[in-house]
Amino acid sequence: MNPTEIFDLTFALKVVLWVEAIVYLGIGIVEIFDDFFRKLPSWTKLNGKLNAYLFMEDKMQHKFHAAICFFLGFIALNGIIEGAVSRFEIELLFIGLALIMMLLWMILPPGRLALLMMLTKPETYLSVIMFVLFSDLIRAEIFYLCLGLNIWGLIVYFLNTRKNINPYTYKRFHDDVVEAGIPKSRIKAMDKMAGFKDI
Repeated sequence: MNPTEIFDLTFALKVVLWVEAIVYLGIGIVEIFDDFFRKLPSWTKLNGKLNAYLFMEDKMQHKFHAAICFFLGFIALNGIIEGAVSRFEIELLFIGLALIMMLLWMILPPGRLALLMMLTKPETYLSVIMFVLFSDLIRAEIFYLCLGLNIWGLIVYFLNTRKNINPYTYKRFHDDVVEAGIPKSRIKAMDKMAGFKDI
């Protein structure tokens, strides 16, 4: 596509855009306006009281997530309403998904929980579909940028994440989750998915 060309939506692209609009715009809207009913993570409390610094850190991370989701969902919804997308809009969707995938690669947990995490993230499927079906709509440099971001995520995982968390085992991960004060129900669910039994 050239910079001014408009691509009429195909059925496959409509499905992808609807999924992105529903999932990301939905998450984005909820997370932007959830300040008065969202339950704070247990790790934001130290010594029985809310830690101001951890509260601010959690708020920043949560709203960053909301902003990215809203951004992706808005682009998708705009494409649905217009019935067509520009090259720039498609490229923004590619880059947005690549940035999310980069993060997911970087924080893969140990053991089979890593595979389950990737299989339960919509970004995994959306990224594969976009690369397989719509790579021809974007510039080669954007394609390689997105590929590079994914590769960078894997490099960080193998040479940084795994190095800093030593030993890189689910037992270590489980013990750290317990120490962080995560609710027991959530720990139990993660342990079950990982096939881990705490002795």
